[in-house]
Amino acid sequence: MGNIFSNENQLQEWVEAAEGIKDRFGIDKALGYLIGEKFYTLVDTQQFSRKRIRNIDEERKFPDYNPIRERIYGNRKFVENLDETYEAEKERIAEAADLLIKFTGLIKSYFEPYEIKEYFESHPRLGVHGHIATDEEFDFLVSKGAIEHSIDTEIDDAIIFGKMKKYFGIV
Repeated sequence: MGNIFSNENQLQEWVEAAEGIKDRFGIDKALGYLIGEKFYTLVDTQQFSRKRIRNIDEERKFPDYNPIRERIYGNRKFVENLDETYEAEKERIAEAADLLIKFTGLIKSYFEPYEIKEYFESHPRLGVHGHIATDEEFDFLVSKGAIEHSIDTEIDDAIIFGKMKKYFGIV
């Protein structure tokens, strides 16, 4: 296991937790937790790394490119080497891809294909609040700025949702 998880059994623990959720709250809540939150977050992590790499690639095109970035937050100074970040993000993408394949297999071994398909066909709300908040609660959190919701986040979620479906062979 690499940098994404410090717990090498994390995926298995999530699947086992989803089984408990299924027993107490039903299949929709279990798959909302497992696929809509945990699997989604892993795909989102991979997408974020891809964006970082694209941004660094764009910066590298400039003749005065300097990989060292200094940022000051409050009374702290942070230094980042974009060349090192680039390599770390490439590793994170590969690690996430391996984890997603493993995670897909685990989920498929615990849940029936029709349950997974029905979950995706229900057009679920994604992310940590997707399966626990009612529509009213979600709208309230968005209205107060607790959850970012914009055309950009909708596009990102649509792309991630499509990638998630591909992992499960749902077209």
